[in-house]
Amino acid sequence: MTQEPERSTEPEHTPNYAGQTHLATDVIAYLLAGPLLFGGAGYLLDHVLDITLFVVIGLLLGMALAMYVIWLRYGTS
Repeated sequence: MTQEPERSTEPEHTPNYAGQTHLATDVIAYLLAGPLLFGGAGYLLDHVLDITLFVVIGLLLGMALAMYVIWLRYGTS
């Protein structure tokens, strides 16, 4: 009389959502940090030079650089 090994009640393959969540939070952080950082620098330049152009340039440059960093980090794999 041989005994069968106990079967696990867990599924054989459980998806790993933790990695996807980490990826999503990283991308959102890049998309927020770029425009905030460069937009803030543009705001300071606007305040010092009394011009209203550098905020827009800083926001656009920050968004473009954030998307570029995301593409370099996650888009080439």
